[in-house]
Amino acid sequence: MTSKYLVRFYFRTLLLGMIITALVSMVTEYENVTRYLFVGQFGEFLAGLIWFLGYGLLIATVSQVAFFIYLFIHPLGMGLFRKLWPYIQLLLVIYAVFDLFYVRFYRFGKEAGDVIDYIWIPIIVVIAGFIVAWWKDRDARGTQVFIPSLFYMVFMTSIALIPFLNVEDTAWIYRSIFTLVAVNAFQLIMLPKYIEASEQEKRERGRVTKAERNEEKRRAMAQSDERQKQKEAGQVKVNNKMKYKNKTRQNTSKKK
Repeated sequence: MTSKYLVRFYFRTLLLGMIITALVSMVTEYENVTRYLFVGQFGEFLAGLIWFLGYGLLIATVSQVAFFIYLFIHPLGMGLFRKLWPYIQLLLVIYAVFDLFYVRFYRFGKEAGDVIDYIWIPIIVVIAGFIVAWWKDRDARGTQVFIPSLFYMVFMTSIALIPFLNVEDTAWIYRSIFTLVAVNAFQLIMLPKYIEASEQEKRERGRVTKAERNEEKRRAMAQSDERQKQKEAGQVKVNNKMKYKNKTRQNTSKKK
């Protein structure tokens, strides 16, 4: 991806985080901030809105850090664990779902015993994770990305949410969880589109990078190896056929 599209992807992610945080916060913080808009106290409302936008900027930044960590972890896991990596991801997803409920319930709700107030967080994350993973898997035709997408949407979102789950005020949870889920979904689904647009622009300009030249060489070598394998397989078939004919002739001559 060129720097132009990387910067565009980065700032649009930040903008999305700020907008969603502001919208959610104006609903959850109606009494503290939003009501000032309807009574004409625009200064108070503007101060609260700026604070919401700043908090959204923080959430979006945390999401971006988690996303780039995921881009490092996923190929590393594929290289280390190979065929076991999808099963390990599923185990981590299960652990993350349990942790989302247990950490907050153990700290704030254990004495009250009100499970419903704490179990809605993992439910939202899991439902959003399945929807986004299904969407991503549908778009990525020919590749199976459901489990990696689910892993990112559930496990990495859970990791990013841990600092915010230590706060008892549910308003913080609302403005954090919805923003994280939306921004994570945006990054996961839109990154390939930005990469494709960047490559298309480079092709139109006639720019070919070193990485692209190396990729073309690897593709040509792979095609050459495939042709060689097909040629060797054809020779093996011919040799087997000749051996079969010779054996048939020998058996016929022996019978005579």
